[in-house]
Amino acid sequence: MTAAHLPVMLNEAVAALVPAEANVIVDATFGGGGHTRRILEELGPEGKLVGIDRDPDAARRAADIQDQRFAFRPGAYDGVLWEMVEDGERVDAILFDLGLSSYQVDETDRGFSYVREGPLDMRMDPGSGISAADYLNTVDEAELARVLSGYGDVSRGEARRVAREISRRRPLSTTLDLTDAVRAALGWVERGGNPAKRVFQAVRVHVNDEVGSLRRALEAAERLLAPGGRLVAITFHSGEDRAVKRFISDREGRCVCPPELPVCVCGARPVFRRGSVMRPSEREMGENPRSASARLRVAIRTSEPADVGRDEG
Repeated sequence: MTAAHLPVMLNEAVAALVPAEANVIVDATFGGGGHTRRILEELGPEGKLVGIDRDPDAARRAADIQDQRFAFRPGAYDGVLWEMVEDGERVDAILFDLGLSSYQVDETDRGFSYVREGPLDMRMDPGSGISAADYLNTVDEAELARVLSGYGDVSRGEARRVAREISRRRPLSTTLDLTDAVRAALGWVERGGNPAKRVFQAVRVHVNDEVGSLRRALEAAERLLAPGGRLVAITFHSGEDRAVKRFISDREGRCVCPPELPVCVCGARPVFRRGSVMRPSEREMGENPRSASARLRVAIRTSEPADVGRDEG
């Protein structure tokens, strides 16, 4: 039975979006629809809300929302946001709630759970890309160790041990095949949780190109947001948080001219102004342990024009 999904930092995220009378808001990660439903409660009658998700199950959940202000666009959020840019659309706020929903974790056929047996898939869109099993059964050991370390915050030594054990046990076909390989390589840690959690996270992030997709989506957001528009991102692991933090920092337009110069000559121009950074309350972390690693970052779009064209990558 699937547990109800609890949106992380729901009140903080919606408040940061500042939904007003006629705003156009994008929920780039519709998921279970929790943020979307709350935004619609706050949005005025002339407002519009676009929900995006590549998960076919999310599209089915979105169909339950009968509200003329809401439109759902299926697909990967980076691709859909760039389509909106190319169509000349402008929006007032964009929300990214990154990571998995409880619906995805609890559906064993999706392969996201490291405690329940299912096919080793992990694709957000099961109809495209390669599965986790295909990846793990063919990837080079050194490359796999790099992915585990970079996307799962697994230490380099542990990453090498896990990669070696996975290579030794190939072919892997189920989620518990991977969990058993991690257990054999690292043993059981009494404190700090099941080490398979970080390994599954790293494989999922790589299989779905989550960090690359996020970077491309943020570049689209820079062009989509109207002056004064708000970017709100909730992250759950260091890789995606670094991507959001670096994106904002790179666009703050800090002057690098020598202090003795009377005027700026380096051409610095802020495209975003850094907003608040928040963590879940102690109460929320107690009620929803999944929220413990979350960070919410806000940035406000300035009136400076974005660079022309679509960045490749």
